Amino acid sequence: MIKAEDLAKYLGKGDEALALAKRAVEVVRSVAVCRCVEATAAITRENGTIKVVNTVLTLPGKDMEKLLEGCDAVYYFCATVGIEVDREIERLKLSDLTLAYAADLCAGLWVDAYCDELEKRQRERLAEKGLTLTGRFSCGYGDLPLSLQADFIEALKADKFLGIRLTAGGMMIPSKSVSAVAGIGGTAKKMRNCDVCAKRGSCDGGLCGD
Repeated sequence: MIKAEDLAKYLGKGDEALALAKRAVEVVRSVAVCRCVEATAAITRENGTIKVVNTVLTLPGKDMEKLLEGCDAVYYFCATVGIEVDREIERLKLSDLTLAYAADLCAGLWVDAYCDELEKRQRERLAEKGLTLTGRFSCGYGDLPLSLQADFIEALKADKFLGIRLTAGGMMIPSKSVSAVAGIGGTAKKMRNCDVCAKRGSCDGGLCGD
């Protein structure tokens, strides 16, 4: 799913970086199991908050207002590459820290590429019905609280179907997991995560997939 040449960009220059990237890609490929739970639902607007019908999900904030302008439904999902990726990275830390670091970067790119696939498939399904899809947006970006991860997991039963759980700080385990929402209908605008990121202008491009 991820090419070594793409990963190598984050690891340096030259043959050494490419060789490390190839090893990391093989590590992740050998253990990653991409899985997701996804759904679509109508939304309502009440007192400045967007609610996903028949779920516990609410989508507060100006960023959601902007993303979902003109939309009457959402596509939302949780996706993961699996707990074994985390375990393999932890094992590598005991023997090869450099490879562990590269594998961790690779796994982050891997789950993001998987999310790109999910988004693409949903966009194609909607296009057959004459509908559009905005770009996806995840908890913890802009003013969409990270604490909403729990509601995504509950709404999709991602704990049951994917084994996803939360740390006390609200981070998902397996760590290479993503929750996201996109609007159905409307102007199909795309809000890139980095457009509203607090680190905008101070990072090196990151692993956000944008």
